[in-house]
Amino acid sequence: MLNKALCGIEGVFSYLPPRLQSCVAKISTEVLSEITELRLRADLPLVLVTAQEKLFLTENGRATALQRSGLCTVSGAEIEEIVAKACGYSVHSHQQDFANGYLSLPGGHRLGLCGTVVAEQGAPNGIRAITALNLRIAREIPTAADEVFTACFQHGLQNVLLVGPPGCGKTTVLRALAQQLSNGRRQKLYTCAVVDERKEIFPNRYCQTTPCFADVLSGYPKADGIALAVRVLSPEMIFCDEIGSAEDVSAIADGMRCGVHFAVTAHAESIIQLMRRPAVKPLFLPGAIDTVLLLGTGELLGKIRSIYKVGESIDQNGGHPVACGGLPFDGGDLMRTIA
Repeated sequence: MLNKALCGIEGVFSYLPPRLQSCVAKISTEVLSEITELRLRADLPLVLVTAQEKLFLTENGRATALQRSGLCTVSGAEIEEIVAKACGYSVHSHQQDFANGYLSLPGGHRLGLCGTVVAEQGAPNGIRAITALNLRIAREIPTAADEVFTACFQHGLQNVLLVGPPGCGKTTVLRALAQQLSNGRRQKLYTCAVVDERKEIFPNRYCQTTPCFADVLSGYPKADGIALAVRVLSPEMIFCDEIGSAEDVSAIADGMRCGVHFAVTAHAESIIQLMRRPAVKPLFLPGAIDTVLLLGTGELLGKIRSIYKVGESIDQNGGHPVACGGLPFDGGDLMRTIA
């Protein structure tokens, strides 16, 4: 049996071939509880990714930062075995997943795929000759949204955008926030909907320790799910992850015009990077996003690094406001209220 640092982690490691499972089973509980990803590359050592560092794994289960002899190396055949098992040994039934570049696993975990693209009429249509995998491990941390709730929701609902680079805990915080706002334990019970396109926020069979009373639209494309939720579920708040396309943003804007509030996430290292993404610009028009929360990494994983209020001035660079890509922000730029 594998050590269990939290519910569901044993299940995700079951996708590994027996030899790799044997190595992983020897990992200490302390290290196991910190793992966020397993990086598997054909004919190279397996790499453990935590919030703080990246480590190799030895055959006897020790984590080390040194490349040395005796490391647990992944073979090309084992890569193929992992993919086949993740597909339920029916690869052809997952062609759309291959086109998207990942496989969703029970428990909210995700298997990223890297190989040679298969193109059709100039557009990616799948992946073949897979040589590397990124096994991302989902975790439930019910308290992950405590900071966000305190900063934004003590006096009612508002529109919030959680921003940060990949792996900074955005989905974990979003999940916890949906739990807190929908289960009535935070002053008031709100009617919430979750558009879970990648089946990662609240996947089937997810081992929840904290109840969530939100209506979950699982596997829906974000734009379609948002439109459906607004039309038939009467939500006060909608949650969705990793927005980025103009279609996503248009659906969110339409929902806001219907009186629905949103909590969404987006990839960006900084507020300046975010402002340089043309698709998200409409969210910063008056009446849209109220607050942007920039999440940290490393020791600040899942924690608020900065809070920006839309429509107010930001004092940077010796008192000169930053234009943030030349966007109008209702009479000003953005103001950082917490550094």
